[in-house]
Amino acid sequence: MHAQNELSPYFAEIDRRTDRALKGIREVRRSAKLKALPREPRAAFVGTGFLVALAAFVGLFLD
Repeated sequence: MHAQNELSPYFAEIDRRTDRALKGIREVRRSAKLKALPREPRAAFVGTGFLVALAAFVGLFLD
């Protein structure tokens, strides 16, 4: 039982620091003024091209 009481101040300090960190995160989120970036149409083509190239590469080894 003595070992449990010995560690309780450390856990209390961890709890206080966690509460402060979470409060800071909430403040940052509340004050953030972010805008979503517009969608880039080329990104879909790049992803599709990558998949086609990957399929062709895999096809080389399946023959």
